[in-house]
Amino acid sequence: MMANYQVDEKFLKRYIPSGCEIDLYQGRALVSVVAFEFSDTRLCGIPMPLYRSFPEINLRIYVKRKVAGEWRRGVVFIKEIIPHRFPAWIARTVFRENFHVMPVSFEMTDHHISYKWGEGNVLAGKLCDGLKDWQKDTEEGFIGDNFWAFKKVNEQKTLEFQVTHRPWKMRLLEDVEVSFDFATLYGADFAAAIEEHGGKPTSVFYVDGSQVEVTIPRKV
Repeated sequence: MMANYQVDEKFLKRYIPSGCEIDLYQGRALVSVVAFEFSDTRLCGIPMPLYRSFPEINLRIYVKRKVAGEWRRGVVFIKEIIPHRFPAWIARTVFRENFHVMPVSFEMTDHHISYKWGEGNVLAGKLCDGLKDWQKDTEEGFIGDNFWAFKKVNEQKTLEFQVTHRPWKMRLLEDVEVSFDFATLYGADFAAAIEEHGGKPTSVFYVDGSQVEVTIPRKV
């Protein structure tokens, strides 16, 4: 599930890695709270011991980096939340990502999907219609079609990852429940940036997901 919000472009500049710039959708800077399920998790093809399936909640922004005259559109993860310490330690060690541990639960039926984490944070909704392709030039397509990830190590150093997967499909939601304590999860500044633009999602939708491969990070 993806819940998406508009924020001031200037607010996001502190999170932009060296060599990248903010990727805007129709002139708007967006951030997303993304809830998903890891399944059959592997490291270098080897099944992760003990923890192969578990949920994650991440906060991400959208950036791009020009290479050989072409843009690489991708994301920067601000904070990632999972329920287990061991995979969080691996992610912090290998990928240098900002992983945190707190209780996260996930439930899905044919008609409903729900994520809950921390103290009262909920993202849930009723699944409606069937799966469909992104429509061209839509907010959903802008958010869903990203095949790179970047990590700001410091003001000069950036790590880059390539993310490979088939094109995803989306599904609309009804009776959406969105309840986040942005201040507790991400800090007062981020909460204020969300509230400045009304505090409501610009969109919430479901993505089917697929097998995903992520390269070992490289310095750029």
